[in-house]
Amino acid sequence: MEQAPDPQNEEKMMDKSLNQMKDSYRSIDEKLKLQENDSLLLLAGKVVLRVLLIIVMIALSPFLVIGLIFAFMAAL
Repeated sequence: MEQAPDPQNEEKMMDKSLNQMKDSYRSIDEKLKLQENDSLLLLAGKVVLRVLLIIVMIALSPFLVIGLIFAFMAAL
């Protein structure tokens, strides 16, 4: 017999992964924060890395949406 997935358990797992993503983003954001005592080369590197991060997040967003659609279809 197939057991129906527990909606509360799924919400907890989704909240946990969302919190992990937020923590990861905050960690990266903290490391790339511009500071007064940074050298010019370090400032340029941080700006380039931040732009690359934004590009990667935009590029991955369609795949994440498709993955969420498949996950919801599988859950139903």
